[in-house]
Formats: sequence, C-alpha cells, structure tokens
Amino acid sequence: MLTAIRKTAVAAAMLGAFALGGAAIAGATDSKSGSAAKPQREALSGNAAAKVKAAALEKVPGATVLRTEAGGPYGTAYHAHIKTSDGTLKVVLVDKDYEATAVQADSGRRGGGHGPRGAGGPGAGETVLTGDAKEKVEAAVRAKYSGATIVRTETNGDSAAPYESHITTSAGKELEVLVSKDFTVVDAREHPARP
Repeated sequence: MLTAIRKTAVAAAMLGAFALGGAAIAGATDSKSGSAAKPQREALSGNAAAKVKAAALEKVPGATVLRTEAGGPYGTAYHAHIKTSDGTLKVVLVDKDYEATAVQADSGRRGGGHGPRGAGGPGAGETVLTGDAKEKVEAAVRAKYSGATIVRTETNGDSAAPYESHITTSAGKELEVLVSKDFTVVDAREHPARP
C-alpha cells in the first residue's frame, strides 16, 4: 500500500513539473514571437501620456508633441515624437521617472537612427565634423574622458552647445558629450545600455 502511494506521489510530482515546464516554454515562445516588442510601440494615454508630453516640452520648449509611446531606443521607458518650432522631427527619450534624457532625430517606424556604439549617423540638421573643429572637439572630450572611444563627432542640433561627440567610456557607458563653441565640455547625456 505504501509503495502504491509513493508511486502515485512521484507520478503527480512529475506531471506537475511537466506542466510548469510547458508553461515556461510557452511563455518564452510567446515573448519571442513579438509580444515583447509591442510595448515599445504602445501608445500612451492618461497620466503617463501627460507626464511624457510635459517632459518632452520641458526639454524642447516650443515643440509640438505628435505622439507618446512606451519603450524606445536604449531601453528607455518612454519616448515622445515631436516637431520642433523649425519643423524638424525629433524623438525625446524619457526615463521611468518622467525625466527627458536625450533628444535625437526621428527615424520613423522603420528603425535606424542613433544606436549603441555608433549605429546610425548624425540626426536631422547635424553634420559630421572634419578638420580643425573635429580635432579640437575630440581633444576636449579625451581630456574629460580619459580612455574613452570616440564613435563619431558632429554638429549638435538640439541644444545650445554647437558640437557633440558620441563616445563609449572606459567603463562601457555610452555618452553623447556636448561641447561649446570655445571647445569646452559642457554636458554629457548617458544612453542606457540596451537589454
């Protein structure tokens, strides 16, 4: 009798393990089939939409917010598609605390644009730096961030600093370093690493 009870208990435990394993596999398959990508394009509404819109307008005064969405580049929590006062389309990245962290060119729903380790190129209205200006900007950046790898250096279209250099620090952080017209580093925006 005791042996029959043990066999029944072992069989029940094995069935439970199979059921849990099957559920885990189904969940993993479901997330790979595209449902994990949907939150990055999910339109925001209500309080979240209002907070993201406010953060975008604080970052780019005078802009028109076209839409707000969950997710975005660099693993950001939210982003807002905007049109600046001069008609340029941009994307404002907003973190989970509803703070705008960066402004970049709007590459549309096709993807592209700025990406980690230098994917993409200059945003709208920005051009790659060459010659003396490039050398001076990069010298200022290297002085501030010793051991960093400079990915690209270009004009900057989204703040008062006329130049920017995209770098990867020796610690592996991806930064957009802003440089003034007198070639001084004035700010740096961190791009969160992608998951």
